[in-house]
Order: sequence, then structure tokens, then C-alpha cells
Amino acid sequence: MIPFLFFLALFLGFCMGAAPARACTTVLVGRDASETGEVLVGHNEDSGGRYVMRSHIVPALTRAPGRTVRFEPDMAELPLPEARARLLWSEARPFVADGGASFCDFFVNGHGVVLCSDNCADSREDRPDLKDGGIGYGLRRLVAEGARSAHHALELATGLLDRFGYASSGRSYHFADSREIWVLQVVHGRHYAVKRVPDDEVYINPNHYTIHDPDPEAPGYRELVEYARSRGWYDPGEGAFDFALAYQDPGSCGVPHNVHRHVRGLSILMGRDMGHLLAPGTKLPFSVRPPHRVGVETVKAILRTHFEGTPSDVSEGASPHFMPTRPICASTTLESNVVQIRERTEMTLIRRALGRPCLSPYIPWYLGISSVPEGYGASDPEAALATHFSVPASDLDCTGTAWFRHTALHAAADALYGERASEVREGLREFEASLEEELRLVDREAEARFRSDPESARAMLDEAVSGWATRTLSRLDELYAGLGVLEAEPVGEIDADDADAAFSFLLDGERAGMDAADIALDKTSCGPHFLVDSRRSGAVGAAADGGNIRLSFRGGEWLRTAVPCLTDLWIVLEDVSGRRRVGRALVRVRKSPPPADGRTKREKSACDGA
Repeated sequence: MIPFLFFLALFLGFCMGAAPARACTTVLVGRDASETGEVLVGHNEDSGGRYVMRSHIVPALTRAPGRTVRFEPDMAELPLPEARARLLWSEARPFVADGGASFCDFFVNGHGVVLCSDNCADSREDRPDLKDGGIGYGLRRLVAEGARSAHHALELATGLLDRFGYASSGRSYHFADSREIWVLQVVHGRHYAVKRVPDDEVYINPNHYTIHDPDPEAPGYRELVEYARSRGWYDPGEGAFDFALAYQDPGSCGVPHNVHRHVRGLSILMGRDMGHLLAPGTKLPFSVRPPHRVGVETVKAILRTHFEGTPSDVSEGASPHFMPTRPICASTTLESNVVQIRERTEMTLIRRALGRPCLSPYIPWYLGISSVPEGYGASDPEAALATHFSVPASDLDCTGTAWFRHTALHAAADALYGERASEVREGLREFEASLEEELRLVDREAEARFRSDPESARAMLDEAVSGWATRTLSRLDELYAGLGVLEAEPVGEIDADDADAAFSFLLDGERAGMDAADIALDKTSCGPHFLVDSRRSGAVGAAADGGNIRLSFRGGEWLRTAVPCLTDLWIVLEDVSGRRRVGRALVRVRKSPPPADGRTKREKSACDGA
């Protein structure tokens, strides 16, 4: 217990002075470690701030030779593959002046290749070798378009890195197909480590380098070792080469918000407490052989965990998504995917949960569907790609799409938490179980149809996924209605140019069941759903206004980075007796365009992925 308490004390001190982490988590299950005998890929996409998640089906096409593309204005012009595979593309869209999300998107292509990644910053590299600014977003996009297998994805990625160099500090890329899994961990510039996940093992990455002994036969190995030796990061006289030890910056090596997630994920995987691995300086494994075969439900459990039942859970009855021990399912989680990769690629299953997966059901999607279910994406993937690095602020307007209906439920349940959040989770688990029962029937029937009537099978997949998605939104709406969220009327717009200015809302006092005089101002706050309580706007006044309560809030630092759009703000309202209500306001945020100050997109962007 003493090592853990020492580590936790360090962690709490670290977190109190740090900005909220943007931290993805990946779980990769080899086919011989899998309950179904199929490769499994689990991934939580995390990034802080206001985002909209969209899904796209990108058709396959053939291009003329020699075509090129420049995704980001300050990076290299890149060669496009002549054959683009069909893609299921999950896109993260933030509004960033002169920028976008370089490192967030998740892909499954028509050859059954899955691609996801995790931030591993910071690497030690401070002298990156880049051509024309290097490669960033283009690495994942071009590999997803061109890869015919996981190993081919690795070949494409290393070829691009050798030619252009990597534009960000450090990242772990994961390529999987129905046969095998490869991990590519890259360093700012042209160095990288490669390792295959053994078929009978499971890999977890929570945002730090995990490759200790890279594949010595892989491309770039000799250059990797020699460069580390030349920089003084590795001394051959002191033992075998350890990539993670040599290339991870000491300041980001073993940081608590990564180690807690890694260790608690391993605990679920191994079926026993692995808390001894929290001791500072402990070398965490690249992958492990689990005691039992791992199924989809175990991967879901890892991606949903808040460290329940362990000393790492320091939520004390409040929402665990914001707690300083940074759980795997957190306030910054944008989406969660669990992919069951099958030999018949059209039957590959992608179970998808929008937002925080503990408060969302995993909806089964088949890779073979012809279009994205209504409300979950945009109709034109080419237009989406064209604006991926110039997202209009209006794209983040709060509307009735699937993304905002999911996040509204999460915001309300998080504000009330306790029994109310438990009710939501239980309702969603029951609903998810019913989807899984139906899935088993569709699976058997569709597989049989593919052998005799493929077009009928594809139509069946479309109908099933569309129906599941539609019913999911209806169930979310029912659970949201049960939370009794109060609709607040904004008094004017909010001016983000004046972050100190107060703003007000009107609430129906009768529906709230509260009097203005009874409201505890020190426990009443307002802000976006992804914002920790300490950074929200505090209440400065509550007054009767006819039959309404007029609540006034001071501005806040969050307004300085607010998106100028129709924003959903969440009011946590508490009276002197401790009774809590939650309200939602849709309010237009105004903001002047930023000055043309000559800074590059990379300097302006806060969306460096996770």
C-alpha cells in the first residue's frame, strides 16, 4: 500500500497543476488470445475541448498515377495511392483557427485493416529531420486508403516516415487485420520502432511508448539504435537496447495519468489486482498472455473503467470522469470502438459508442453497410475531407444529431451522478444486451445469405444497423427525459471576447421546484459538458423574475477558447438543502476572428490528438 500512496500523492500534485489530459487508450487482442478466435481492436478516442464526431463511408476509387495532396498547410505534399480502399472513417471535427484534428481519426478499410493511434508525447527528439514540414494527418489517411493488410500498412507507414519524417513529438500507431497486429511507435523525425503483438497475447497502450525490444529485423532498427547511441540515450555497455527507455522524454516517462490506466486495464485483463505495477520506476509490459481467452465484453469493460473498487477511484461519489486519477473512460472521451475483425470483411463488426462509453451503448455496425445511419454522419465524405482542416464554426452548432443527443445524456447524468447515473447505465446495459441478442440472429442469417445471395445479405446488414441506430437514439431520449433536465432561456448572447463579462439565464421556478432565495450560489455553476467543475463559471446571483429564476454567472477562462456557435451549456443547480437539478441552455456565443499574427497552424492548434 505504501508504494501506491506515494505514487498517488505524486499524481495528485502533478494533476492539480496540469491542464486536463487528452489521452486515448488502445486494447489489441491477438486471435489466439481471443474468445472468438478473431483479432479484436478496442480504442477510446480522447481529446479536450468542443468537438463533433462524424462517421463516413468513403467509396473505393482508382486514381491517375502521380496525384498528390497537402492535407495541412505547413506540412509536406504527399503522394496519393492509385487505389483507394473503401473506408469506414470516424472523423473528429473541432473548430480551430487555421487548423484541425491532425491525430484523432479512426479507420477500418475495405480490406479489413483497422488503424488507430495513441499520443506518446513527449519523445526526446529535439533535432527532427523533416522534409517540407514532415507528415502528420497524412500518415493515417494514406495508410488507411492504401493498405491491403496490417503488414502492408506497416510498410506504407515506414516508407512515408523514411521519406518525409514525422511532424509531431511521438505516437503509437496500430495496424490490425484478421490475421495479425503490428505496432509502430514513431519519434519526431525519421526514427521509429516496430513490434508485432504475439497471437496469444494482449496489448494495452495508454499514451506512452511500450516497445522495449523492437523487432531487430524490422525497417529502421539499426538506424534507431545507432541514433540513440550517438545522442547519449543508449550505452551498449549497460545492457540490451530499450526503445521506450531511450526515446521517451524523462519528463513524460511514467507519468501517473498514463500508468494508472495501463495498470488498471491490465488488472481487468488478468482478472487480479496489478496495483504493484504502480510503484514508480516499474517497467510495464508491451503485451501479456491472459489467463483466459478475452472476449468483446472484457474489452468493453477496460474501455469503460473508472477504476471501480480500487484505490485509484478517488471520485468520492461525484462523477469519476473528472477525477485526478484520470480513468480510461473520461470527460475527454469522444468515441469508443470495439472491432471484431472477420475473414469476410463485410461481416467485420464495429461496436461503436459515442462519447463516454459508460453512458452509451455499443451499437453494432457491420463494415459492409452501404451508408451511415441517419444522424450519425455527413452525406459527402469528400466535402468533409476538404474542410477537415478548415472546419466552419457552424459545424459545431448544437443540433439534434446523434452526437449531441449522446452528449446531452452524458452531461445530465454526470451533473446528477450517484443513483441517477446508475439508472442510466443500467438502462443502457439492458438495451445493449438486447442488441447483442438480435446481433447473434442477424450474424447467422447474413452469413448464410452471403453464400447464396450477397445482395440480399448486404441489404440485411443495412436494415439491421439502421434499425439499431434509430432505436438507440429513441432509448437515449427516453433516459434523458427521465432525468428531468430544465430548459434554460439565455438572456442575450455570450460575448467570448470579454471572458470576464457576466451572463444570465431564466429558469422556470415552478418546474425547478426551487426559490431563488434558496439557491446555494457557491454550489451552482455553468459550462460546457466536457469541462471540470473548477473551470466552470460560478453563479454570482439568483433573483426572482416573474415566475422564473434569473441566474447570473461570471465569465470564465473557458470563454477565451469557446467556439463561436450555438453552444449547449449545462447548469448544475443546488439549493441549501442539497437538492440538485441540472439545466441546459442553448446560447449563441459571439467571438471576433483571430488576428493574422503569422503563427502556424501547429502553434495555434490545441487539437494534437490523444
